[in-house]
Amino acid sequence: MRRIDGRALGTWSLRLDAIYCVLLGSGVALTAAPIAAVIAVPQALIASAGVVVMLWAGLVLWMLVKLRIRTALQTVMGVNVLAALLVAICAIAAGTLLAVVAVLAIAVDIALFAVSQALALRALPTAHMT
Repeated sequence: MRRIDGRALGTWSLRLDAIYCVLLGSGVALTAAPIAAVIAVPQALIASAGVVVMLWAGLVLWMLVKLRIRTALQTVMGVNVLAALLVAICAIAAGTLLAVVAVLAIAVDIALFAVSQALALRALPTAHMT
């Protein structure tokens, strides 16, 4: 059985996470009005959240280039866990069953990124002090 390359998995996880954030953030920002009509959250807050998610994507890529892979993965994984919880809480405010399912699906997507980052962290070689 081949061992997972933690650096490769981590790099791909962070890149895909950033791409997902750009797509999700821009989609949310551009469709804030219809989302606000279905979820009991103000349109301005939804649009702002979309912009913040797009900015976060840039920060994820910056961390990938500038920080140690372990630090970048730990940081992004922590934010993803928090984001998944916040998005899941927003599902409570959704008006229809379809909206609840859609918002929960996004929370699951975010949580899966956190899982991939945890797997990458686990597969990274540990630094041994000699």
